[in-house]
Amino acid sequence: MHGHLDGELDLATDVEVQRHIAECVRCGGEYAVLRSMRTRLRNEDFRFRAPGALKERIRDAIPTSAPRTLPRLSAYQAQRGPWMTRAIRFAVPMAIGAMLALLIVPRALSPSADQRLAREVVTSHVRSLMAEHLMDVASTDQHTVKPWFNGKLDFSPPVTDFAKDGFPLVGGRLDYIDGRPVAALVYQRNKHVINVFMWPSLRAGSNGAEKIETENGYNIDGLIASGMNCWVVSDLNRQELDKFAALLRTEG
Repeated sequence: MHGHLDGELDLATDVEVQRHIAECVRCGGEYAVLRSMRTRLRNEDFRFRAPGALKERIRDAIPTSAPRTLPRLSAYQAQRGPWMTRAIRFAVPMAIGAMLALLIVPRALSPSADQRLAREVVTSHVRSLMAEHLMDVASTDQHTVKPWFNGKLDFSPPVTDFAKDGFPLVGGRLDYIDGRPVAALVYQRNKHVINVFMWPSLRAGSNGAEKIETENGYNIDGLIASGMNCWVVSDLNRQELDKFAALLRTEG
């Protein structure tokens, strides 16, 4: 679960782990706790700066000793002194640089929140095709699909059929993205399946800019429409998927 949470697993293993989390109540609860803990630990409110008075108290607590007469240095020690000073001046910045690299580089190399979400979206898309669980409700009627979600989610997803534009609605299902249950609407373009994952957005405004991603050969569009986070994923080519995303955005 830790590897899945951090986006460190290969696609096949990630799909298997996420499927187990979705089906196992105990592991699903434990995974939710891990996500919540990681989110809280990243909160800046949990970091505290020591007050200036503490620095003074520590300084006052350090005992002072009387100056001692320095021993007489040998010729070897006298020659080594300047060299050791230069070595220390060189080594200390190197050590500090190495420590900063250990702290900064992993963060720079770790995937962003959008990248992790894109991976999760693709994983759910692939799982829906592999597990033959593409739809919980199969219908081309938006007035059948939309009411099906009532009582199953804490929000009502907007459902629109784009058949006249060449993207017919074929059904919907429940899925699990970003640590919460979401609506998954299923559309088709010829023989290509399009999954649209939806859940309420915390951002102000009804529409937002697209996040365009490519993950494992799948094209992804992320946008905000009708107050919903909408992540669209398919093996459709980029131009056609952008056209579909534009329809969603216009409808919102």
